[in-house]
Amino acid sequence: MGVIENETKHNGTSDDVLCAMETLSRQIRVAVVGNVDAGKSTLIGTITTSALDDGRGRSRTCVMKHRHEIESGRTSTATTHLLGFREDGETISGPLSVKHPETTGVGKHGQVSATEILSRNARLVKPEDEVAKEAHKIVTLMDLAGHEKYLKTTIHGVSSGMADYALILVNSRHPPNQMTKHHLNLCCSFCIPVIVVLTKVDGCPEHALKDTTQKVMTMLRSPDVNKKPFRVRNVDDLFACVDKLHALAPIIETSCVTSEGMDLLLKALFLLPKRRHHENKLNRPFEFLVEDIFYNVPGVGAVVSGFVNAGSLTLSTSAQSYPSVYVGPQEDGTFVKTTVKSAHVSRLNTMYISAGQSACLAFSLSKEMRKKLRRGMVVLTTHAPTNGDGNNPVNSLALQNAPRATKEFEAEICVLKGEGTTIRKSYQAFVHILNVRQSAYAKRIELVGNATRNVLPSQKDEENDGGFVLRPGSKARVMFEFAQRPEYVRKGMRLLFRDGRVRGVGIITDIPVARSTT
Repeated sequence: MGVIENETKHNGTSDDVLCAMETLSRQIRVAVVGNVDAGKSTLIGTITTSALDDGRGRSRTCVMKHRHEIESGRTSTATTHLLGFREDGETISGPLSVKHPETTGVGKHGQVSATEILSRNARLVKPEDEVAKEAHKIVTLMDLAGHEKYLKTTIHGVSSGMADYALILVNSRHPPNQMTKHHLNLCCSFCIPVIVVLTKVDGCPEHALKDTTQKVMTMLRSPDVNKKPFRVRNVDDLFACVDKLHALAPIIETSCVTSEGMDLLLKALFLLPKRRHHENKLNRPFEFLVEDIFYNVPGVGAVVSGFVNAGSLTLSTSAQSYPSVYVGPQEDGTFVKTTVKSAHVSRLNTMYISAGQSACLAFSLSKEMRKKLRRGMVVLTTHAPTNGDGNNPVNSLALQNAPRATKEFEAEICVLKGEGTTIRKSYQAFVHILNVRQSAYAKRIELVGNATRNVLPSQKDEENDGGFVLRPGSKARVMFEFAQRPEYVRKGMRLLFRDGRVRGVGIITDIPVARSTT
């Protein structure tokens, strides 16, 4: 999805609309998380290429993006990979087998350099446009980092990835550690159904596998997760649990070296129903969340990649009728008006994009305006116009409901249980709201629900004029203010805030119109 190529454009849009709707109905997104040694990239590389691993990291090199990742074996960025299925459930890349056995090592201690590996990957990995064309069902696998050093990247990937499901990978030879539990709680905080995958079962001692399985089951039954573990041993077990993932957490044992359990995992991915129904948001105004930016693609210009969160956009082959959009907010909260020249979905040129699709958009922007693009922006077809000098009151209901940037928002939050956390007025944390990432501080705290009736002395903040103190398990309504710049947020968006580890989650309940930036 990263490069827009020059391809022949389609005539008309009716075929593109039908194709987009059909593709959207059979496409799901799956986040792959787990500790650093769980084998996430290896699993994705194995099932997307149908090439079994050699036990020394050959499969993971097929999906890694940077040279330092290949040499260290650690994923540091969030990447997406397409897994295509035919109507009979077989993968587009074919059945699992041993391929390219001559590749026996990686990095400075192996026989193959990183440059040679990247060149070999270009031949081994099937292009995404071919996968998208041939597939009856598409599973987008999001490879997220497992090391604690890159925890913020993983949090952002789960927050903005719009995942239908999550694979929690656990190394069967070692019990789940604190990072595995953190990833599991993170997925549950966003109400994402999980499937636990025990990896590296080949050669794993029986007592170690039994101990790991027992601790995984205990972790799933904990109050924060509240899932009933269900061990999957055959296809009948899959059919029994695939529509009950809101309460069950299937456990599948796999090996990327011997292919043990891989057929069950692939069958599970094929059977998973679509959970997020983005087609219900087609009637809303167009809303595109910017995830990455390519400032100057040769022959194209400025290109942004991201996710269509609502609405649809129809493009044109004529420069005079390119659709107009607003890109922002900028540092001062304003939006820039521009036009969309072309769009790509799964590296395929298209004239129509709709809610639920990951896409690339090419803009008509000057060099100066390109420099103002940043991650976390949105692309809209409508926005709140400026009210003259900005001091006039907002009277129109339509103007109040129009999309706008703001520095303040109100949210109902729940402080997660676990490590000791104390939240009071002026508490500052890093807030994740879909693709938005920025520091914010609490301006006002109000208790909600039953907590307002019986306020304990420990909940009162004597240092801040009788305010309240929030501790693990507390629920409250908090007014946040962004520390740097206005952002585009709206009611109903789910947020997560952290100060190192994740401290709480919540939902935005109100945007103060009077203080919004137009």
